[in-house]
Amino acid sequence: MEPLPGPSGSGTVVLDIGPHAGALVLYTDEALAGAEIEIRPGGAAWAGVHTAVRPRHVDGGVRYAGVFGPVPEGAYDIRLKGGGPGSFDLRVEVVAGAVTEETLPGASGAPLANHRGGQAQ
Repeated sequence: MEPLPGPSGSGTVVLDIGPHAGALVLYTDEALAGAEIEIRPGGAAWAGVHTAVRPRHVDGGVRYAGVFGPVPEGAYDIRLKGGGPGSFDLRVEVVAGAVTEETLPGASGAPLANHRGGQAQ
């Protein structure tokens, strides 16, 4: 397992989005901090593309999220890396030029992200 970086502060995540791709921010509960979540184009084989759920310090509090970007436009499946017990199955639609925000069912708190000029804060 790779070492987990420290928490992100407001404005520290820069995403390369535009007509070629969007990004996905998946909000979770604190219980998933450090867990790895993976993404695949809808229905394709799982290829190991993943990110860690990390604390994101934003104005008004802390949110736990995994960030994927850039991601080509389309439908994607999301799960805990490797699937198995405690995993989830989520289908999301990513739009080019935009940051798609999803919250895992049952996760507490609304997203506090702000989007401006291809940056998720």
